[in-house]
Amino acid sequence: MEVYDYRQELIDLLNNTADDPQSLLQTQRSLTTILNILNHYQESKPVKQNAPRFVQRKIQSSNELPPQARKTLKSLLTGPANDEEKPTSTASPVAYPSVEAPKEITEEERLAADNRYLVHRKLSGAEINHRYYPEAILHALPFPIEDGDIAQLDYEQKVRGLPVIRQITGDHLSDYTPEKVNVIEYGELKRVPGSDVLQLSKTIKGNSIVDEAPENTIVIDPFKYPGRDIKPGMVIDFAYYDRGNGLTDTKDGAIRWIHEKQDYDTTKQPAKPKVVKKPANSRHDYEKKLDYDLHQRKVLVITGIRSKVKGLKPVIDKHHGLFRGLDASAEEKVSSSKLKREIRDADFVIVCIDAIHHRISQLANHHAKRYEKPLAIANVTSNTAVERAIARALNGDPAYAESSEYLKNYK
Repeated sequence: MEVYDYRQELIDLLNNTADDPQSLLQTQRSLTTILNILNHYQESKPVKQNAPRFVQRKIQSSNELPPQARKTLKSLLTGPANDEEKPTSTASPVAYPSVEAPKEITEEERLAADNRYLVHRKLSGAEINHRYYPEAILHALPFPIEDGDIAQLDYEQKVRGLPVIRQITGDHLSDYTPEKVNVIEYGELKRVPGSDVLQLSKTIKGNSIVDEAPENTIVIDPFKYPGRDIKPGMVIDFAYYDRGNGLTDTKDGAIRWIHEKQDYDTTKQPAKPKVVKKPANSRHDYEKKLDYDLHQRKVLVITGIRSKVKGLKPVIDKHHGLFRGLDASAEEKVSSSKLKREIRDADFVIVCIDAIHHRISQLANHHAKRYEKPLAIANVTSNTAVERAIARALNGDPAYAESSEYLKNYK
């Protein structure tokens, strides 16, 4: 008799049987039905009397069963049969680790890679890269800074423990809308009669909203600014967010800056010039010819005339800068690493090319471009030539002076 090998199906059936009575009863019924099906469809053959002791049995596959028997058996073991039989895979599914799609680099992350960050300008001060910069630092910058600007920070130099704001770049974030902040500059504070509050009704420049009509005034409560000793007669800058409501928006404004008297006093008579006896060494008594302020920034002057290295310091001192001199008279002693270190620590680089080796001027130009330091060339090692070169570097003009350079005031 040929017997169908149904052991694996029975194992699957028992593995899927729970320990509750209902599941056990269902399995019992399925086993009974399976035996009935197999007994009904299997063919019976007479067994020989003299059968050998060892008999090789032929295992009948499920494919040899009639189609209706296969469907019924599969329904009992694995559930209702589909119209189409699908091949079953005995291999267990392989779990592959989920791979996250690479995140797109944002504009802020791209700028931060070059130490450039968005400026969140406040009524007083600004927030840059989660650090608050007080108004005193911003007021000393040689360039304006507004909300939405991109500032480049220098982490190697610090002011009040904060990275120095090197420059304002031309970048802007496409998804950021800057706040519109209006500033009333050089406003004169006056006391409101019969009260302790002050009012702002006009400015020295005469170009603000309070100058448009006599009734346009801004009331300022001095008790809102403890520790600043706000008094009548002070000249201030007042900032407020412009929401399109005119003077109504000034109610939420704040004092941004209090000016010193010498910054705005135009009535003071000029002092009579004092006769000062010149020192014996006249090279240290230099009178500036151009008008600009370096705001304590470092100026590196590279020259090949050793005797004039220290003599150029008064030029930088007159313009409120910090002098750094590099003696390049001995070309073999000026290495590339030394130039790189000096240029990296400076804010402006001036190269006097009348007495230095061409290699030094090339290296200076290379390192200045690498660290984005303004560089200018002085044709001779003299006070006037260096002063003009600093002015060109400060204003972003060409490194070399034009032949007919005009002496003008740089601000």
